Amino acid sequence: MAAADIEDDLVAAYAAIGKAVADFALTLMKLYDDLDPQVQQYAGDVLMPLLRVSQVKGNKLIDRAMSLVEHPVVLEALSEGRIDEGKALMIIDQVSVLDAANQAIAEPVLINHAASHNYTASQRYARRYVLKLDAEAALRRHEEKRKQRLVEKFNLDDGMASLRVVLPALDAALAFDRIDRIARALPKDDRTLDQKRSDVAADLLMGRETPAPQGEVCVNLTMPITNILDLTKDPVMLAGYGPLPAPIVADVAANGIWKRILTDPVTGMAEHITTYRPTPAQRELINARYPTCTMVGCNQPAHRCDLDHCCPFDGTNTTIANLRPNCRHHHRMKTHSNWSCENRPDGTHAWTTPSGKVIETELEPIADPAPF
Repeated sequence: MAAADIEDDLVAAYAAIGKAVADFALTLMKLYDDLDPQVQQYAGDVLMPLLRVSQVKGNKLIDRAMSLVEHPVVLEALSEGRIDEGKALMIIDQVSVLDAANQAIAEPVLINHAASHNYTASQRYARRYVLKLDAEAALRRHEEKRKQRLVEKFNLDDGMASLRVVLPALDAALAFDRIDRIARALPKDDRTLDQKRSDVAADLLMGRETPAPQGEVCVNLTMPITNILDLTKDPVMLAGYGPLPAPIVADVAANGIWKRILTDPVTGMAEHITTYRPTPAQRELINARYPTCTMVGCNQPAHRCDLDHCCPFDGTNTTIANLRPNCRHHHRMKTHSNWSCENRPDGTHAWTTPSGKVIETELEPIADPAPF
């Protein structure tokens, strides 16, 4: 069988998983609806002997099925294999802050986007779309989620433990940047960067001195100038995360270092950048224009990627048109395997798989195109 045929079979088999999940949800809800109302609260216990699952697992299956059935447009897309279960539940979660009318508007749009993008890109798009549709509802959701911040410790095997901290995305980005900067400034030794970050985090949490300069923490926020002028409250893009409600980043933005990025009013793509603390102009513009690795499905932030020559370097082609951010893994994949890529004149990027299939990436504007 040809490689292309196997790939088609694989795609079809993956779509069939979605249909199976949708069918299971419908069947489970039929069982649930047939139960006596007094028994429905014990539905998880009913599933325990039937499916050989725990009560907790049974209740989770019921909650998940109920969510899917209550959103028939999403359930239909799942059944047709256009989206998988993870994307379906993500869409339902994202639209949960909206009223019924806005949910009806948002669901088809988010499904259409998710059908051609990976989970992370779809989630980032959904957050931004919901924020644009009803910013106040999204802000209320953030405030509710913020109340759930916590610190948890999980015991692991072999004398190890995991420390989980849940906090607002902006705070997390600033905290990670501080840890990362200190870790990268440490002298070379036998530790990996991850091990250094872990050691630095432990030092900071326990109040110990760190053996490297801490530097200035930095996160990249993108917002329209109309927000600064208090004319709009459009979503603010946090690099490496996605959109956030404008009010929650106002204090950080007010004290930040500003860079002006000019965008094309038709496409919303970055065209030119100036800054009060210049860094190499090409990297600044490319990172602004292409926020992640250009490999389809990769979400490595551009500032952690290599600036890769799409066409091999010939002494003259280190240009905006020929450079794209590719993470080290996909840079090596392109260089040392049968994968290839092409930069299109319109700014899009295309990858060709070893079997010859061409996969095109889409432009991801950092600003909304002008409404004309």
